Amino acid sequence: MRRICLYILLMLFSVAVQAIEPGDSVRIDTLPMGKRLLNTVFKGADAVTNFFMGCDTNYVTPQKYEFTAQAELSYWHDFYRLSSSQSGESKSMTLQSDNSLVLGGYVYWSIFGYGHSVNLGDIGKPKGETNGTGHRNVFVLNTARIIAEIYTFKSGKSVKFTSISDVDLEGQDRTFTGLSSKCFGIDAQYIFNHRRYSWPAAFGENAVQRKSQGSWKLGFSYNHVTINFNKSELSPYIAQRIDTTLLFNKVSYKDYAISIGYGYNWAFRKNCILAVSVLPSIGYRQSDITEHNMDKAVLRRISTDVFFRTSLFWNNTKYFTGLVVDFHTYAYRERKFSLTNAYGTVKYIVGFDFLKKKQYKEK
Repeated sequence: MRRICLYILLMLFSVAVQAIEPGDSVRIDTLPMGKRLLNTVFKGADAVTNFFMGCDTNYVTPQKYEFTAQAELSYWHDFYRLSSSQSGESKSMTLQSDNSLVLGGYVYWSIFGYGHSVNLGDIGKPKGETNGTGHRNVFVLNTARIIAEIYTFKSGKSVKFTSISDVDLEGQDRTFTGLSSKCFGIDAQYIFNHRRYSWPAAFGENAVQRKSQGSWKLGFSYNHVTINFNKSELSPYIAQRIDTTLLFNKVSYKDYAISIGYGYNWAFRKNCILAVSVLPSIGYRQSDITEHNMDKAVLRRISTDVFFRTSLFWNNTKYFTGLVVDFHTYAYRERKFSLTNAYGTVKYIVGFDFLKKKQYKEK
């Protein structure tokens, strides 16, 4: 952060110096101090904008408008697998949620955005009876060079058991309403080929990829996830038969990860692209787990995750629409206990841009 601030200050100073050409010193010196400072700030802001947003216009058409509004309708699906070998034998259980229909929207101002989504199936339901994805808030930074988001997520889930070791679920009530989770995360990526490859064109909807191009990406992420398991919500049939080593009260983990991946935008026709991004990561995870029959344990392990995303978009710089598919896995492992959480989403997005920037207005 200090390096970035220093870089910006040096850039502002260099721009100000370059603005003073030979023969202009008398004219510049006669300007009021406030006006000179304002001119320097404006020029510095333009230089910073070009640093983060500059692109090769033969490959990418940059955002031409100050504001963007979009709506999205999505289906979410969650999968959980827990396994334990504390009893000396390997036991496992798997759960998955029903598909959740989620309605959300984003508003962007320049490179900054905010999004909110809510599960339509939760509307009108009392607490504890919600199903699937709950409320999600996202703060976004979309530039050509750097992309980042900060998000929060809360969910009370009605899930179903699909398998439990040594338990016959045929003809039994598999519904479980005792699973809930919350998450706080920060994700950031640096795009190496940022002048010719546009991540915002593929997933941020505020630029247009004109020619096919790909890029390597370097990312950092931080996630704090808490999953609660309320055993009292188990059906009597399952509660009497499930291996107690599979039961836990709460799993809470913090993840710090570095990722290296690749993204490619295929501009297969005018205003249309098919984009693919794969971002595997490796990191450090600190986990707190409280199990059914043991005190809380603090565990530190190397973690591995994968984030896959693809999209199909049409964008004419004013209006846009498309589909985005996300798939993300989180894996927690220790010697005698493991938990894998995976989720997938399919989003339909439609939106428009408004208030054209000054430099793009017709003269």
